[in-house]
Amino acid sequence: MQSLFSSDIQKLNTLYNRLQFSFVFLYGRFGTGKTSLVREFCQNKKTVFFSAREMVPQRQLHAFWKEAVNCLSPRKIPNEFSDWDEAFSWISNISFSSRLVLVLDEFQYLSNHCPGFEKAFQKAVHHDFPSGKVFLIITSSSVDFARKCMQEPTASPFEAVSARAFLSSVPFYSCRHLLSGYSPLDQLLLYGVTGGLPSYLNLIDRNLTARENILALFFRNHAPLFADPLTHLHQELREISTYNFLLEIIASDCCRLADIAARASVGTNKCAKYLNTLIDLGILRKEFPAAGDSQKKVRYLFADHMMRFWYRFVYPNISSILYGQGQRIYDQEFQPHFYEYLQPVMENVCGEYLERLSETGQTPFSYRHTGSWWCGGTKREPFFRIPLVAMDENHTVLGICHSDPEPAGCGYLEDLTKTQLPFSEENRYCCIFSVSGFTDELQKAATSTKNIWLIDLEDITS
Repeated sequence: MQSLFSSDIQKLNTLYNRLQFSFVFLYGRFGTGKTSLVREFCQNKKTVFFSAREMVPQRQLHAFWKEAVNCLSPRKIPNEFSDWDEAFSWISNISFSSRLVLVLDEFQYLSNHCPGFEKAFQKAVHHDFPSGKVFLIITSSSVDFARKCMQEPTASPFEAVSARAFLSSVPFYSCRHLLSGYSPLDQLLLYGVTGGLPSYLNLIDRNLTARENILALFFRNHAPLFADPLTHLHQELREISTYNFLLEIIASDCCRLADIAARASVGTNKCAKYLNTLIDLGILRKEFPAAGDSQKKVRYLFADHMMRFWYRFVYPNISSILYGQGQRIYDQEFQPHFYEYLQPVMENVCGEYLERLSETGQTPFSYRHTGSWWCGGTKREPFFRIPLVAMDENHTVLGICHSDPEPAGCGYLEDLTKTQLPFSEENRYCCIFSVSGFTDELQKAATSTKNIWLIDLEDITS
């Protein structure tokens, strides 16, 4: 089966083959596939894999000794380690003769709850491990903890990190095999509601329809993702009620700082701090226009489509779902907003598609995806946005995504060819994506000029 982590494993193997001490730090919320990635990388490699838990310190050390013995099956079984210095020294000695991968999964439970661990770990990273052939991987599902580690002062063990990665969603293109058998529209939907997170994608039951899967994942009392966002936030944050309120506001398509702060009855400076924290956790992102005065027009959007779905349709209806009304909530609350929810998911996937076309040389020029552009949103000027902007020095691609049940018409072409847009009219390419095809009029317009690209959902998902 195709791997979700092929490129990541290739990078890890490059480090592994250097035969010198390497230190890799992987972090990201639960569900991002950290453990799956590590497990796949460690296949056929000499490995000690230890997943830390919340337990008393001595039991943690005993569990590590037991796993080390089980993983390595040494000819001479060592006595139980008296402390972490002894444990890491033994690991280092084992690695003298051959490359050894040491995985410390959920590292925060070791660092936060084991007296003497941090000092021993620092000594091991700076002295013991470099003397052997240790390939060290640590993971953490606490994003806040991971970021604090990377901000530690000089002489901390984390200055020795060879590579680090914040794992989030996987690209749609990489996980299409997990969605095969579903219609292109349902593939986009399932990718969106799972946030493109590997662990959540693997919860999809191919014997069920997309609707049945979503009901089973979110809209039942004991559904696996029914309370997942709250669990994640409780692990990372205080003042959960404030963050919940802000996320619910943004999920209802309120995205300007002043508007969010006003609806939350919070000062703009304080609100911005809350939102920046959510950005650090990978839940939100800032969007700036690709041209013009970008700093004044920042928009706060969900980076995680699963969170956007949850805070829009699940969180406000928790009581009804607990009362057994999940199917009614899906049909009456979500289904009427199906295409509205799908729009940002489609924009992300189409952005990936444009980048892939350029990378594989299927476009008349090479470009990079630089974001989106918008204007208006006032009483005098209606809001207008072009979700996809890609440019090189001399060319511009402007893309719009049509996620309505009716075919896309020439109105989109008129929007993309406006003379007042802050992009050169010369060498401007217009790209229109649609989930429901195109009108005959638009298709005729596209065939009469080389600068119009029409791309339907089958092209994106094939």
